[in-house]
Amino acid sequence: RMHPLVVSGLAVGGWNLAGFTATALTGTHKLTDITGTSAFAVSALASLGLLASKRGLKASLSPRPIMLSVCVTAWAARLGGYLFDRIRKSHEDPRLKYMFRKEGEPMLTGPSAFPLKLLNFWSIQALWAWTSMLPVTMAIAAAGDPKKVMRTAPRSISSLALGIGFVGFSTGFLVETLADSQKSQFKNDVTNPRRDKWCDQGLWSISRYPNYLGEMTVWWSLFVMANPLAPAWTVASPVFVTFLLTRVSGIPLIEKRYDSKYGNEEEYKQYKAKTPMLVPHLASIMKYISDAA
Repeated sequence: RMHPLVVSGLAVGGWNLAGFTATALTGTHKLTDITGTSAFAVSALASLGLLASKRGLKASLSPRPIMLSVCVTAWAARLGGYLFDRIRKSHEDPRLKYMFRKEGEPMLTGPSAFPLKLLNFWSIQALWAWTSMLPVTMAIAAAGDPKKVMRTAPRSISSLALGIGFVGFSTGFLVETLADSQKSQFKNDVTNPRRDKWCDQGLWSISRYPNYLGEMTVWWSLFVMANPLAPAWTVASPVFVTFLLTRVSGIPLIEKRYDSKYGNEEEYKQYKAKTPMLVPHLASIMKYISDAA
């Protein structure tokens, strides 16, 4: 029988391979994010299917596997829908535009190295999903093993971790959703004279990257929900997400672009100086809640 990580890898890899093939054949920019996020849900469903095949339908419908799968699917549907709507309006993904052949350009040896660079992009996207899903995959697999469940921790501790993790996930999900909604409203408001600049409204007034704060909270919370069934090494998932957003592709790229574009504007300097990058000051949080109420 296949290891749960192999099943997750095949599900995520196959899903992204299908997305890559369709993208390479059509030249569309619209499939990348919706495929990348939905791969998480596909992985969760594949893990549930594996659990059901090994331990029966009852095991796959137990609280922890179902809650983890529902949370991941809700996250994927929300983020995927948001990103798809964004690319639908902009028509072009700046990450992909240099990965397609121009007219008359040869395959492989041209400037775009088509389709190699595109395949590499989709491979990294698949690795992102597989790595992020580590605790969810392993917890779902272990949920059907009575011996493993008994020796990991008392049921009270296991239930407490599930509850605390779910509260954390719900909080992160709400923060991420609200932040994305507020930024969209800010950018799409034709009466807003600052719509082409940085967003400093709503949650963005107390944190420069509340969407990423919510995203990291989601994955740390899923790790907590997966425990104590998931092995300790699956902490690689939230560590990976945090590293990716704070050191590689998230915050650093936006900071560099904003500093280059607005670095000489006094208003931007003040916003950056007074607003924390991620975690807001407690007083700011209380004031925000009070004003919202």
